[in-house]
Amino acid sequence: MALTLGLVALEDPAPPLPSTFVPTAALEVSCEACLLVGPDGEVLFERAAGEALPNASTTKIVTALVLRRSALPLGSTVEVSANAANAGGGGVDLQAGQSFVARDLLYAALMTSSNDAAVALAEAASGSEAAFVDEMNALAAELGATDSLFVTPHGLDRPGHVSSAADLALLGDALLDDPLLARIVATETYEIPRPDGPISLENRNLLLGSYPGAIGIKTGSTLGAGEALVAAAERRGVRLIAVVLRSTDAASDATALLNRGFKRLRPTTLIGAGERLGTLFFPAGSSTGVIAAEDVGGLADQSTLAVEFLVRRDLTAPLEAGEVVGRLVISAGNERIARVKALAADTVEVPGTSATGRFLAGFIRSVAGLIGRG
Repeated sequence: MALTLGLVALEDPAPPLPSTFVPTAALEVSCEACLLVGPDGEVLFERAAGEALPNASTTKIVTALVLRRSALPLGSTVEVSANAANAGGGGVDLQAGQSFVARDLLYAALMTSSNDAAVALAEAASGSEAAFVDEMNALAAELGATDSLFVTPHGLDRPGHVSSAADLALLGDALLDDPLLARIVATETYEIPRPDGPISLENRNLLLGSYPGAIGIKTGSTLGAGEALVAAAERRGVRLIAVVLRSTDAASDATALLNRGFKRLRPTTLIGAGERLGTLFFPAGSSTGVIAAEDVGGLADQSTLAVEFLVRRDLTAPLEAGEVVGRLVISAGNERIARVKALAADTVEVPGTSATGRFLAGFIRSVAGLIGRG
């Protein structure tokens, strides 16, 4: 494991911790196809994740993404056409000739799977439903969702209208990167104002408000697709996405997947306080071990750990055990996860000169005890 020597730098906050998982037993879920994805796209569980299947209203993830890229202002007024009204379903029951704010229709499409709202938005954004669907497929291809082909903006069963669990995880992740869409899919209740009285919306995602950390994303259900759900939850800064297709109980399956994921992502002590991480040599032949001043914990893969020693600029001998000799910068992969004080493990009695890069004969990293610990 390569180390770099340098001068001490000011300590600043460590970024969010990366993650790893501990293998566990097989998972029993009813979904024909399903996928659990951890941070950085790490696959934690999969079953037929690349199989193209009817995906019902999870389609509206892409509908929302295309709408956000369109020139349609969300504050603009959208009139419901006869074509949109005829789509039906989703709990809003829009009527031809009615007018709504585009943002409210977006809430209806994502929260209650309003098919008529999805079509009305598609027509307003692209001029026609067909033109909008072309943009959906173009965006899916751009994002790498190569198993998908969309025929409608709503997702009702149509020949050839399919997606895969892998694609939906990718698309769901893209939706969560949009702050407005992320807020909508995490909303449990919403009211659309109307002159004749507000329309109350309740999110159909049963995990919201019941599953700790749930933040979305989209439900779906048709005869051809069965129950479908793209679910996301976040705990301790770690976000998981579970996708369930052709399930008999999508909420239960997604819950089982997320539970398994969070159980497998377990915090551990990466480096213990007082653990010798290397040896600091002095010109006269004396030396001291270098130890971490405090525990470094997190969810990092220990096989990717690297430590950089930043020597204190004014360091001289003699030294007392426990004296600060610099900083230790701990990284996992490409992520810096902590910066802690480096202490002398031993007393050094031989006087020395000012410490520079020349002052070090070497700082030898000991990896025993770091790799393979659970």
